[in-house]
Amino acid sequence: MNATQFLELIQKADQLEKADYFLIQKVQKNFPFFYLSHALSTRFEIKNQDSIPSLTFAAVTSADRAWLKNWLYQPLETQVQQADPMLSEKEEDTSSSKPKKRAAHKDDLIESIRRKEKKEILDAKKREQIDLIKAFSKKEIKLATIKEIEANQNNENLADASTSLNDGLISETFAKILLQQSKKAQAIEIYEKLALKFPEKRAYFADLIEKSKE
Repeated sequence: MNATQFLELIQKADQLEKADYFLIQKVQKNFPFFYLSHALSTRFEIKNQDSIPSLTFAAVTSADRAWLKNWLYQPLETQVQQADPMLSEKEEDTSSSKPKKRAAHKDDLIESIRRKEKKEILDAKKREQIDLIKAFSKKEIKLATIKEIEANQNNENLADASTSLNDGLISETFAKILLQQSKKAQAIEIYEKLALKFPEKRAYFADLIEKSKE
């Protein structure tokens, strides 16, 4: 049972049914110090049962036992009339006309406007914060993209540097290492450059080139 359902039971305290009573008893069991549940159960028991088991709990949890007794043994209509003796006259005088809505007090209207303005300001600030977060997120993504591009370029440059042949790498030993790694084209390229560098050994390198092609 939620708060709205319990309020409905309070409003129909004189018309409670057995099913309502069982629901209230569940509330009593779950919330043993909840005064209103004991009071409602007691009111139902007084009207519909011989025993009044809930009365003890209602009396113990009540802050005003005199008020509790008055509420338990008088109909709600009587209690309303006692609270406002002129109610009956007012109802007779206005029975033929529709009830008028209470005019909004000037202070209430000003306070309502202030609350509305405050809410609008808070909403504007919230939107501004959201926009900043979105802009920052986009900026982060852009920066990450730039960094990735630069990293890829650096990797490509390193790869080019590692695969390009310079004068320091042109040697017969390095060519043999490339052949062991099955990089025949690069090994042959080194032999060709060595043949140009050492023309007296051209026949020797030509023989190595032929063997590398096998």
